Amino acid sequence: MKLSQLKHWTKAGTGSIPACILTSYAGCSDYLLEVEYKHHLEPLKTDSGEMVKFQSIEQAGELLRPLGITSVTLRVIDPYDEFSPDGQLSQCREDMTIAL
Repeated sequence: MKLSQLKHWTKAGTGSIPACILTSYAGCSDYLLEVEYKHHLEPLKTDSGEMVKFQSIEQAGELLRPLGITSVTLRVIDPYDEFSPDGQLSQCREDMTIAL
C-alpha cells in the first residue's frame, strides 16, 4: 500500500482505522510498517515504490498520529529461529500493542 493511499483512507471519514503492524527483525535497526487491508498485510511504500523504513517507534508515531492512528502492533521477528528442533515452522515472533 502506498503512503498516499493510507492518507486518503484515514481522511475518508469512514470511521475505520486500519490495523498497522510495525515489524522489527532481530539484529536490524530499522522498523517496517505493514497495513492490514482486506484481511492481509500490505507493506507501506512511498509513492515511488520504496519500502517506508523507520529508525525508531517515535518516528513511526510522528507519521501515523496525524492520520488518526493511535496505536500499532509491534512485531519482533527472529529470522534465526525460523524452524523448531523437529524441523517444523516455529512461531518465532512476539506481538505487543504500542500506544503512539
